[in-house]
Order: sequence, then structure tokens, then C-alpha cells
Amino acid sequence: MLSIATTSACSTLEAAVDRTAYCRPEDPVVTPQRVAAGDELHIDVLGREDGVDCEPRMPDRARYAVSIMSEMPDSDPTMGRYSAALGVLDPSSDGAAQGTVRIPDDIPAGKAEVSLGLQGAKTLCELDHSIGCAKNPFAPIEVTD
Repeated sequence: MLSIATTSACSTLEAAVDRTAYCRPEDPVVTPQRVAAGDELHIDVLGREDGVDCEPRMPDRARYAVSIMSEMPDSDPTMGRYSAALGVLDPSSDGAAQGTVRIPDDIPAGKAEVSLGLQGAKTLCELDHSIGCAKNPFAPIEVTD
């Protein structure tokens, strides 16, 4: 009797897990592309990548986590990369989103990337671990003094 109850609970749990693979967002478009620490950066995501093995409509729970990462500084490679979370965008069902974030005051000047992490909706590579995940969609910027 115990094994039947366990099997039933596992079947219910599997049915409740969303096994749908969603399409990744397109690379964001950011303006301005040269920005000073402390300034605002506008982000536009025009939609989602086309894919044959992914659901094109985003679920209501989907979010884009926006982050920034600087390149390794040439002057002091031991310093490492700067990274910070910038905020969250709420995409529409077609994957489009827009918003404005503030560049952190303590980010070093130089090249950086603003990237989008899809949350609340798994991509194909997250469901099928035999497929390697590509780098998150991103836009290069330059942080000025």
C-alpha cells in the first residue's frame, strides 16, 4: 500500500511540473550605449528568438532578470569582474519588454555587458541537459568616467 501511495504522489508531482520549453528573449537593445556610472539605461526587448522546439508565448510568471558585468580590467586582472543585478522586466506574452534601470555608482569605467536571464519559464537546454545552454541574451555597453 505504501508503494502505491508513493507512486501516486510522484505521478501527481510530475503532472504539476511544467515541462514546456519556452523561447529565449532576443538580445536587448540599450540606449545610450555609452553611459556613466549612476546614469539611467533604457532597455528594449523586441520579442523572442524563433525556435521550432520552443513555445513562443511567454507564461504570465515569466520575468527577465537584468544584470551587468564588466570586462576583466587590463590594469589589474586580479581585481576580477564587476557584476550586479539591475532589476526585473515583465515581458508580454510575445516576449517583448521595456524598462529603465540605473547603472550602479561603483561600476568601473570600461566595457560591460547588460544581460537578460529568463526566470519563471525554462528554455529547451534547461529541460534537456544533453543540449548546452548558450550565453544569455546581452547588449554591450561602455561605462564612462
